[in-house]
Amino acid sequence: MRTRKLVLFLTIVSVVLTAFLPTLSATNEKKDIKAAGARVNITSEDATNVYAAGARVNIEGTVKHDIWAAGALVNIDTETDGDLHAAGSRISIKGKVNGKTRLAGADVKIDAVIGEELNAAAASINIFENANLPSNTSLAAALIEFNGTAGNDFRLYADEVIFSGKASGSVTIEGHNIQLDDTAQIEGNLTIRSSQEALISPNATIVGEITKTGLEDSEVFKDKEDADGQGFFLILSTSIFLLGLILILFLRDFVEHNIKTFRTQPTKSLLWGLVVFFGIPIFVVITLITIIGLPIGIATLLLLPFLVILGFTTTTLGVSDWLFNRTNATKKTGQRILLLLAGVIIFAILRLVPFVGGLLIFLALLYGLGVSSVTIGRQLSTKTT
Repeated sequence: MRTRKLVLFLTIVSVVLTAFLPTLSATNEKKDIKAAGARVNITSEDATNVYAAGARVNIEGTVKHDIWAAGALVNIDTETDGDLHAAGSRISIKGKVNGKTRLAGADVKIDAVIGEELNAAAASINIFENANLPSNTSLAAALIEFNGTAGNDFRLYADEVIFSGKASGSVTIEGHNIQLDDTAQIEGNLTIRSSQEALISPNATIVGEITKTGLEDSEVFKDKEDADGQGFFLILSTSIFLLGLILILFLRDFVEHNIKTFRTQPTKSLLWGLVVFFGIPIFVVITLITIIGLPIGIATLLLLPFLVILGFTTTTLGVSDWLFNRTNATKKTGQRILLLLAGVIIFAILRLVPFVGGLLIFLALLYGLGVSSVTIGRQLSTKTT
């Protein structure tokens, strides 16, 4: 149900933006390409790096280094010597990526050659027959259909896995419904962790040993709280987008001042973020002690959720502008909304970063609170003078 809500939300955003915003096409050589719009079409001829965000993003050609793409519908058919980072509702990857690949979305399709390492998280992942995945590949989804070729240490985590491809080394599959078809070929050991008996075709070829255990041995599925956390994170990401949309449409000057503060006053903003984060709870406790301060304390408590979302929204707008608007050019309303969408997707990806994801999110909250505080303080002082 949560996955369907995510897909529906991103699809609605895609339709709305596509209907009202223009198409942006870019062709460039021997330098970075940066583009944002409702429909972004990029044809690269040895560009150094590509940065793209939009409702529909199409990237073709050759790239020397890295590709960063975010959007509702992302189609990439390139050859790059660097890394690929993509996030969106529907992601389609073709061509060749010689570096590392990081993907996060609702529906991911891969028909490409990946050079170094692949990590993908989505609702559904489909690996086509001509796809060639490297060693140390990790896929996580509700449904994984694998028909391609993979290297050693191939790891699949899903509720349902359909394995019809080939692997040159060891394979680990964790899930509830696991199926290995007639064409499955595994040249190493196979480890299955499942709550049900895996369906392994007698025609499947498995050279190494087969080890079967329950999901209680899995680090991925044994903690139910993680699923609840994903639902909370989806709600938070949606709230950030909605608040950002309201701010862009009705408080545009405040948004632009926030972004300027984000870029120019990092130290001051972080210090003020610490003051606000720790100061408000102390203020609430003090006011709740007295009868006179009780209404103020309760009102402040009710304001806390809004302040948290405002902090995340401010950082989301600042980070997306810093990544995709390096020249600090003035953006139209539609372009600013698209940058907001890209920032929300980046924010969602942070949760997938091992070990430091939680720290980065906490820093995003502190920094956003500080930026908003500095901006509000400056505007108030300007009005009084």
